[in-house]
Amino acid sequence: MENKIESLNSSSRYSIFVMSDPQAWRLALADNDPNNDSNRWHDKLSLVRLSITMLNIDLLVPFGIINGDLTEYGRRSQRESYRTFFSPQALTFNVYVGLGNHDYQNNVGDCTEPDNADFSYNACARGMVFDMHSRIEEYRDYPSSINFSYDSDIYWGSKAYSWDYGDIHYVQLQNYPTYHVELDHWIEKTISVTSSMDWLESDLKSAKQRGKSIVINLHDGTEHFIHNSTTEEKNRFRRFMSDYDVRAVFIGHTHQVAQENPYGGHEFFGNVKVYNSGALFKGDFLVVDVNGRDLKVHVYNGSSGKANYIKTF
Repeated sequence: MENKIESLNSSSRYSIFVMSDPQAWRLALADNDPNNDSNRWHDKLSLVRLSITMLNIDLLVPFGIINGDLTEYGRRSQRESYRTFFSPQALTFNVYVGLGNHDYQNNVGDCTEPDNADFSYNACARGMVFDMHSRIEEYRDYPSSINFSYDSDIYWGSKAYSWDYGDIHYVQLQNYPTYHVELDHWIEKTISVTSSMDWLESDLKSAKQRGKSIVINLHDGTEHFIHNSTTEEKNRFRRFMSDYDVRAVFIGHTHQVAQENPYGGHEFFGNVKVYNSGALFKGDFLVVDVNGRDLKVHVYNGSSGKANYIKTF
């Protein structure tokens, strides 16, 4: 607890990395085969990681965030590649991650793990969900995880989680907050991935009582969240944006760096600023400078092995 108190006391002004879509083994190449292109992915991402770790020598971030699509297909081999490059030990700072559609949604009923003797067609999706639950257990012990809260049991929950750092309450909503699915198995217990909307409302109310501003993270804020949510869910989420002090939403999924809601009035996000961090497999990442409750978002690309500043939103 002493380390957490020290972390909180030094957290009024700091920077963090916000990233998405390392997507082992996807590459932005015409001849890429994401089933087998591990060597070229390793070569590319080693340069990207180098650029981040070198920049962090100056920034000394308390943590980073990776918003989904850690892998292309959720297979154990791809999860291991991801961990090799983006574990806290490899990055030199702690990292909070979420899952994206390529990690589990796309693989529902469509991906086995014969190398692990698991021939269930939900094997890959289930492996990613189990992996996420284990990560949440680890995140609880991070020095930056003040007031850590989560919606996860081994076989149940949305896997959403949150933590306080300084004046900001950070929320990770995984793929998107209304996503839900049953992942059955021919001999094992079914996993129920649930919507995080009820948990989110309770979590935001608690953060407001503590006087925190909000930063929300999810993977897909531009496609499935919009198309697969009901009008009631859309209105409810937009009310969350206006009723609580939401300062920014960070997303990935499209592989394009962008400010997605520059003029406000969005059907989900209202007038909240929405930032897309692009794709790590293309070298993209964001550096977010935090000063109390104020955020400044900078775009970088590290494909060359050096962190090249692109612009500030």
